[in-house]
Amino acid sequence: MLWRYNPNTKLELQRKYPVAPSDFPLSDVVKAIFESKSIAIFGDYDVDGIASSLILKNALDILGIQNKIFLPEREEGYGIKPVHVKQIKAEGFDTIITVDNGITAFEAAKAAREAGIKLIITDHHEPLVHLPEAYKIFNPKLYRGKYQEYAGAGVTYLVARELLRQKNLSVTPAMIQLAGLATVADVVPLDGNNWYLARKGLELMRKQPIKGIKEILRAAGRNHENVTGFDIGWIIAPRINATGRLKSPQMGLELLLYGTNAEEVEELNKKRLELVRYYLNLIKDREDKFPVYAFRNCPRGIIGLIAGRLTEKFKKPVIVSSVDSDGKAVSSARTYGDFDLVKAFEYISKHIAITFGGHKSAAGITYHVKDFKKLQSLLNKYTEENPPKEEVRDLDGILTRKPALEEIMTFDSFEPFGYKNPEPAFLLEGTVTDVRADQNWQLITINREFGFFLNGPYKKGDRVKLVVSPYIKDGWMKMMVLDENPVILKN
Repeated sequence: MLWRYNPNTKLELQRKYPVAPSDFPLSDVVKAIFESKSIAIFGDYDVDGIASSLILKNALDILGIQNKIFLPEREEGYGIKPVHVKQIKAEGFDTIITVDNGITAFEAAKAAREAGIKLIITDHHEPLVHLPEAYKIFNPKLYRGKYQEYAGAGVTYLVARELLRQKNLSVTPAMIQLAGLATVADVVPLDGNNWYLARKGLELMRKQPIKGIKEILRAAGRNHENVTGFDIGWIIAPRINATGRLKSPQMGLELLLYGTNAEEVEELNKKRLELVRYYLNLIKDREDKFPVYAFRNCPRGIIGLIAGRLTEKFKKPVIVSSVDSDGKAVSSARTYGDFDLVKAFEYISKHIAITFGGHKSAAGITYHVKDFKKLQSLLNKYTEENPPKEEVRDLDGILTRKPALEEIMTFDSFEPFGYKNPEPAFLLEGTVTDVRADQNWQLITINREFGFFLNGPYKKGDRVKLVVSPYIKDGWMKMMVLDENPVILKN
């Protein structure tokens, strides 16, 4: 891993989160919503889509506007489709509002026009050159010069806030918590506006969490009063996502809304972990620059998780595909370093028939398995010509002594940590002063003061260089090793 050298020797995080104005032109969207008699909220099967749906529902309920949430099952695929429009029309709704999807829903927009339904698209995914012919569209990525990196729930929060403002009403604590949860969970940059929203959500979760969050933490053996960005990203979000991956997103919706079935969801999450482990054990690295791994009938709900793990392990972008009986390969891609998946797939689409969508770092792609070899060849060619640039992380300082508990406690003011706002990282250099080992572990002492369980072959007198992150657990200061072999770039 590459790190930038920072000569700061104090245990102080030097981070700022400037908030940009979020005065988007929402008057047309809000007017269209107020003119609607009954609204179908069409979300997604992950935590961002579920949270977005609940935020908008909360606002519409307060305003007394009839509404109902529709969530696609994962087998139906991502995003609103003509079949969903037909279903919603049959139930008598005059308006559809998409949340966390829709910016490439060309066929659904056409179906809505033909059915006489107003389609209002709110989304945060990358728009293409042309936009769907919807009644109204709101996506921050269409506005240059303004903060654009919101999660789907962040976009929905902006719409809901403006709806309530028009009636001199305020957003609820539940809406802020849901927006904060999805902002951390959807791995958007935790800077500026996103960090502010995530921080406010975190503070409310600690004081009085909504039923679902409280129940998830209880079932996982965690205390809501001490919730952190780690808990949001690695405890709460995966359990909500497990419902859409292995059962139904409706279960995740009801869990967040009512706090029901927390134990059953806990078991689903364990099953998810077992399935991911099973497929990871089947996969070996290849010489391909951007490998594609395809499995017959692999559960679609876990292919993104597998791709993410492989990207970390192999240090290259990866696609994992689930191939059905007709040869259709539904796939998830994850990037490594600075590498734009959307641009890669735009290049691929000029040579073979694919559909794709998503973000620079995480995207979905569908192709026919007969094109597998050609797809692999094209990906290798593109990646050879546009190699990923390894991400460079900043060191927060240099450890010259063991930190005091009170110093580590100050780090909490920078929570939640996550993408673009990583856990504190400090350089520790010194000499191995003691080595204790057994068959299954090896405890290394550095400078007679710092103890770590490390894998490498160490002996007394070795000079070592580590990047570590101090944290507090059960009232004790501990240190996590982030990098055992850091490469430090000089400024």
